Amino acid sequence: MTIKLLITYTLCVLCTMRLSALEVDSAVTITSLKNEFRFNWNSKDNRVEIIQKLNNIYTSSAYQVNYTVSEFYNNNISIDNITCKVDGRTPRGFKPEYTYYSNNDIFYSDERLCYFTLDLAKKGSISNVTFEETVNDPRYFTNIYFADNLPVQQGEVSIEIPRWMKVEIKEFNFNAFNIKKSTVYNSSNDADIITYKFTNIPAMKKELHGPGPTYIYPHLLIMCKSAIVGSKQFTYFNTLADLYAWYHELVKDVAGDPALLRTKSNELTAGLTNDLDKIKAIFYYVQDNIRYIAFEDGIAGFKPEKADEVLRKKYGDCKGMANLTKALLVSAGFDARLCWLGTKHIAYDYQTPSMAVDNHMICGLPYKGKTYYLDATETYIGINEYAERIQGRQVLMEDGDKYILGKIPYAQPQQNVSSELSKLYINGASLAGKVSNVWKGEDKEAVLAGINSIKHENVEDVMKHYLAAGNTDYAINNLVLSSTSNPDKDLNAGYDVDRKSGISAFGKEYYIDLDNRKELSGAVIAIDEQKNDYWFSRKDQIAAETELTLPPGYKTASIPPGVNISRPGYEFYITYISSPGKITYKKTLLIKNTLLTKANFVQWNQDIELLNKAYNENLVIKPVSQ
Repeated sequence: MTIKLLITYTLCVLCTMRLSALEVDSAVTITSLKNEFRFNWNSKDNRVEIIQKLNNIYTSSAYQVNYTVSEFYNNNISIDNITCKVDGRTPRGFKPEYTYYSNNDIFYSDERLCYFTLDLAKKGSISNVTFEETVNDPRYFTNIYFADNLPVQQGEVSIEIPRWMKVEIKEFNFNAFNIKKSTVYNSSNDADIITYKFTNIPAMKKELHGPGPTYIYPHLLIMCKSAIVGSKQFTYFNTLADLYAWYHELVKDVAGDPALLRTKSNELTAGLTNDLDKIKAIFYYVQDNIRYIAFEDGIAGFKPEKADEVLRKKYGDCKGMANLTKALLVSAGFDARLCWLGTKHIAYDYQTPSMAVDNHMICGLPYKGKTYYLDATETYIGINEYAERIQGRQVLMEDGDKYILGKIPYAQPQQNVSSELSKLYINGASLAGKVSNVWKGEDKEAVLAGINSIKHENVEDVMKHYLAAGNTDYAINNLVLSSTSNPDKDLNAGYDVDRKSGISAFGKEYYIDLDNRKELSGAVIAIDEQKNDYWFSRKDQIAAETELTLPPGYKTASIPPGVNISRPGYEFYITYISSPGKITYKKTLLIKNTLLTKANFVQWNQDIELLNKAYNENLVIKPVSQ
């Protein structure tokens, strides 16, 4: 099927429900895909429409296979007719289901889902499915994907564009595929028909730590610019200014009751005299008290819910949370604005004015020569910190009838820190001592998200399990955890430890493992399985320092070799420092670039093997007399 909305990719589990023992993606193939798109003038409704006919032929390679066909639509895309034949006959009782797309009964937008199950009883069963649809606004006609949730053996996509319609088509990710393009002129309709034929397109799959679909799958970005039909003229997104003007119109009058918002704003800033403290109070209130309803992809529902409604309901999507943040800040006298952007998940930027560029909204605040970008969906991150998914992304910010095109700052790896300092001694058959941990940025956010997702009375037990890295021989006592309520502060933990698994005695010699965590030890990439580049979730700095006090009369017998690896995208360092009466173990793991290309997989795996080799070497100490 043509995927108008990228959520089809995100929700592929819904689209490929596996109801048989044999996995559907190995039992069903799209042997033929033929999708036709035609721009049409609807004189009755005085609008340009896109008439779509989407046809797939499914073939089963096994017996008793059930496959769920689904198609998304919304207020601007209607499903006008569906036909389904299985082995030449309409299935008995064939009746597609139409429903809102929702999660836990909370509707995310006007997004809807049509679905039905194909019962392919025989090996070699053939089903022919056709959707006839209408897009009632060219702005919502954004992408055509050549891939589907199943492998496509042969496919054809055609777009008929009348000469009165101005459209720009950009081709993405064609190089690795067999795709042929042709254009013919249809004189009867005074239109150009652009046709793409292709073969052997693999199924769309969401790969863990892989790039978004716009980076890897062959598709077309459709940019509908303008139309002149007789004496009527229509401007869609001819320029970025047109796109902004449309967005700006959508967000007029979305604040809601000004008195209610002013009351809440005054409540949140009561007693505060410093502007930055007031800004933080409002921003952190939205972070902590408004439940984020995630709806990252999808071009429908671009209009934010009114701010007072989000405040009343205590939940909202990114648009609702951004709008509430803005409204409360404006009520407090600040020049807050809405900002549109596409996260790292999307390959496009604002050089291509299209609704497909955007999947996120935040609040921008110009203040004293600096712009603060406030993303309230990042619940436990500080005001001047930015999540990896939005760093470096272009931002379209409100500026009255004009716009400001900005960019989210990049953060250094040192924004996100997980550090540990241990001071240990040998206590019989254990390593004992004191440990302190510090988390910053997105590392802190990850820990706090876990803590705050559980019942309060279980926090200490869960935190101990996390600090012990699941090691039951790592006993923690006297745990002190800093406050988890202030995003401006680092998260700190201190405790006493008794670690039985870190030491082994052979006679009077001790074999000691000073690293309980061994981060990245399991980070070897399965090259045969990882089909695309690998994206780390964030830039990161992991640091550990362990000081071991030697027992009286002992010396080091064997110090493991260190690690000194420096690559453009990452660095690994391990050193042992010997000094009178003690040994200090230092480790730094630095992820500087979140993109690891396939060309670097072999080198990465070799470096992880070196890191693991260092992890597996023990420090050996023995009596001075030996």
